[in-house]
Amino acid sequence: MRRQDEIRQKGSCLNRATENEMIFVLLGRDKCAPAAIRYWCGERIRTGKNKATDFQIVDALNCAAAMERDQEVEKKVKE
Repeated sequence: MRRQDEIRQKGSCLNRATENEMIFVLLGRDKCAPAAIRYWCGERIRTGKNKATDFQIVDALNCAAAMERDQEVEKKVKE
């Protein structure tokens, strides 16, 4: 989810976090972020927390793909 959407959406992961809860943010420009997201999705499925078709997993995988697309565009702009 893009930062502006994450902040605006009341039910977002960031907005559901409790005041003292630890969170970890992956930036879209981080080359490792898409792989980390895919690994997290795999672990959620492996441990039975989610199914591959759950919105949370589909959304996360779409986010990873969007990050890769944005990174490719940025790379081409710099060339």
